[in-house]
Amino acid sequence: MFKNIQDKLLISNPLLWNLKIVPFACIALVFHLIFFLIGYSNGEVVFKNDSYNYYDSGLDTGIIIFFSVIISILITIVWLVLYSRNNAFKSFYPKSNFSLFKEFLYILLFTSLTSTFTLTYLYANDFRTRNYYTENEVAKKLEILSLSTPFIEGSFMESNYVSVLVDGQYKNQPRENFQYRERTYNLSSLMNKRVETDDYYMTSSDSAMTFRVKNWLYENQKDSVKWVFTEFMKMAKEQNLKTNITAEKWFSLVYNYPKFEDYTIIKRSNSDNSYESYEVATAYDSTTVDVAVPVENVRQPSSSYYVPYNSLRTGYQEIARAHENPTINLESLYFYLYFAIGLAIAIFSFKVTSGRNWLIAMVSLGIVSLITGIFSALSGGTAFFVFYWLLFFGLLIHFFVTVSARAGKGISGITLNQILWLFPSFVPILYFCILDIAKSTSHYYTSSGSYINGVQVAETFPKIDWMEDHFPEMMIANIGLIILFIFLFSVQIKKWKGIAED
Repeated sequence: MFKNIQDKLLISNPLLWNLKIVPFACIALVFHLIFFLIGYSNGEVVFKNDSYNYYDSGLDTGIIIFFSVIISILITIVWLVLYSRNNAFKSFYPKSNFSLFKEFLYILLFTSLTSTFTLTYLYANDFRTRNYYTENEVAKKLEILSLSTPFIEGSFMESNYVSVLVDGQYKNQPRENFQYRERTYNLSSLMNKRVETDDYYMTSSDSAMTFRVKNWLYENQKDSVKWVFTEFMKMAKEQNLKTNITAEKWFSLVYNYPKFEDYTIIKRSNSDNSYESYEVATAYDSTTVDVAVPVENVRQPSSSYYVPYNSLRTGYQEIARAHENPTINLESLYFYLYFAIGLAIAIFSFKVTSGRNWLIAMVSLGIVSLITGIFSALSGGTAFFVFYWLLFFGLLIHFFVTVSARAGKGISGITLNQILWLFPSFVPILYFCILDIAKSTSHYYTSSGSYINGVQVAETFPKIDWMEDHFPEMMIANIGLIILFIFLFSVQIKKWKGIAED
């Protein structure tokens, strides 16, 4: 099939025939489908009965990424060998003014397809994970889990010491009780248990969640506590997780109003070491400056009862992560897109010049960049911007003078490569140069704010904030400018090719 297509393209579209885009695009799309299916399969969230506080993602993502990179390299090498067999531009085959630009777009299509296998895999992985629940649904489930933490094994809040002033020095004194509102509770009371919250979508802060639970216990709101246990058990049943108690049994084991001192520790999983520490925060009881004796820790005996808290938490956290912090985000898309553009420009510049010019340009630019980096580090960041402008515009002027004079190419093949490599960073460097100047001239680095009615108020920098907020738009606009530059510059490259060699 591919042979018949290539035979037809040889007559109707020689450029596509030479680039071998059609067969290699089909091959790349097949691999994209394969990596999508692997990623989708690996995105399954498995709630295991023996889960601890980590998530096992199944098939190692690192191995998949490694193989995707190897496949990309192999496909690119084979394509480059076939593509370099015929070079109509170097053979002075008649071409239109914008045929070089068209060829660059085909190269960009190839590099975009072959360098994004990893992106497809990672996107499919998160896509499968996100499809289990919506953001609101998983947020509510994580909230239920947080509300349940005071009623299972876990840490305490109030410490077993207080700092008191003795003879002009603060010293730690042991205690067994603490005060909450109008009541006194033992340090081992449920009223002292910590509410553990998650980083993903928590609708309430740690303190607000803690107040909510303590208020239930203080005011004896049994229905609220029973509701938490019931919803917890519904989640466990939904995920087919094991537990040896019911919501009613759980309530009877832990709820003992008003002191909440007589309760049974409920384990977080069916494991002997599901939670390693559930002690009151400890300190040293100092009676002198030089001697310190550890205060006795407050513990509660564990039991054989357990709920699948760890399994639910790790699974729901993975789903929440896929929603709130997906692996493929705007920054990663920039990386893959700019990598594809950079690789396309490297191949295109090699195609329109020669291997010798390409290699010399690479080595010389690397040496200049190293010297520039060292000098900029010693003299300040602004020196880098100056070196870049001088180098880029110097190369550009040299190239256009060579094209206008038509007296011989000289080293213009080297400068042509370097112009193509340097331009993609033109707009970002201009952006950071303006941003650096704006910060330096507005005292951004030294400002400590001002005082209004005795209150320190941070100084605002609306122009700088606007520039930083619009960084993504700058990166997108830069891609358009790169394409536009090559569109216009390809005409000059065609004229340059007609100049005689020295």
